[in-house]
Order: sequence, then structure tokens, then C-alpha cells
Amino acid sequence: MLETKGHGPKIHLVRHGQCEWQLDGGAGLDSKLTALGHRQAERLSVWLANHGATDGITAAALCSSPLRRAAETAHYIQMALTLQPASFESLREADFHVADDLPVLDDGLVPPIYQPSERYAAFKDQIRCALTDITSLADECHAPVLVVTHGGLIKTLVRVIAGSDAICMRLCNTGLTSLEWRRGRWHLIHVNLWSHLAPEMRTW
Repeated sequence: MLETKGHGPKIHLVRHGQCEWQLDGGAGLDSKLTALGHRQAERLSVWLANHGATDGITAAALCSSPLRRAAETAHYIQMALTLQPASFESLREADFHVADDLPVLDDGLVPPIYQPSERYAAFKDQIRCALTDITSLADECHAPVLVVTHGGLIKTLVRVIAGSDAICMRLCNTGLTSLEWRRGRWHLIHVNLWSHLAPEMRTW
């Protein structure tokens, strides 16, 4: 349960490394990492072990989407931080392109009438379950949690806690987004932190 006063859960959300689906679209929803994706995940894990604390990225628990690209990324973190990952079905990526279901803005304003599609509404319900799973894990270990999941899920989680579908972000592979519950609200600490990646290794 979230604390209503003081500090509550802190979660670090990691987008998986580059996967085969991103290159040709034919590998399917459960595609594996590319060679570059493996290098990105390795760089992230080394950075977390040696430099993460400098940017406030520490964790006592690790959880992951069950999809292969996320599980493979989590494996590198597991080895570097000696954390056993928990797999949550609620962290799965949507099986549709989420951006297709977001409102189209007119002159920077949200359209006066916006009805989320049935599939997008269901995905947001899934993400509320994911947030419960993550914060429960953080409460159990009384420490931050590292979450390896997907771009569409991370962006939609931010939309859910912000209460607005008129928000989007560009997240690179293995980029970090951090949230902390303080004083009765979520605080966005990092968005797409990519200190561990050289510019030529950054992919979307």
C-alpha cells in the first residue's frame, strides 16, 4: 500500500534492449534481442553495478515482463546485481501499437471528446495491475525495485499516473525511467536515462 505521507515506493523502469521485431517487424511479439540488444543490456548491467548509485539507481528487487526480449535483458541485470527476477504477466507489452489509440491534439489541446478504445482501456487496466504488483514488491523489500519491461507499457504507466492520455515520450532501448511516491503523489525522477550507452548504441 502506498504511504499517504512521507516516502513510499521507488521504481526504476527499464525498456528492454533492441529486439529482432524492431528491425524487420516479422519476428513476432515475443522476439529475442539482437546482437546490439545484448550489448546494450550488458552495458546497462555493468553501469548499474558500478555507477547506478551515483544517479540514485539502486534496487533490492528485480522483476520483468515474461516476454523474451525483456527476460533476456533482465538476465544481464540479474548477473550483475545478483538479484533473482520475478516474472509478472502484468508487465507484458500491448499486442497493438499503443500510439494508434492515443488522442490527436489540436493546437496543443486535448480534443473535447475522447473515448479510449476498448483495447487501450483494457491495457490501462492491465497497467494498474502492474503498478500494484510493483509497489507491493517494493513494500515487501522496503527498497527500490528495478522493472524490465516495454516502451509502450512504460509510456502508458506514466499516462495512467498522470491521469492524461495526452502525454508521450521517446524511450531508447535500455533507457531508464524512475518514479518515486512522495507526499501523496508520484514524482518523475528520470525519463529515458541513457548514461550507460554511447551515442552510437542508442536505438528506438
